Amino acid sequence: MKVLGYTVSPETEAACLERMMFQGWFTASMIEDCAHKAGAPLFVCHRIADRLIQRERKAGRIKRHGRGWAWR
Repeated sequence: MKVLGYTVSPETEAACLERMMFQGWFTASMIEDCAHKAGAPLFVCHRIADRLIQRERKAGRIKRHGRGWAWR
């Protein structure tokens, strides 16, 4: 995935998806933190989280859960 000219590594994407799947509900800021800890620069972390949430929502794998999201 390419975000704002930065190529997101498959490891970073996998770490974010793992956080989304296996640790209960989540918010975009939690995914941003996960992306930053996995090595993504801070200026693209918000967009990475946004793209992943959009992709998984459109695929029907996540749903709204209060103020955050939950894996179905």
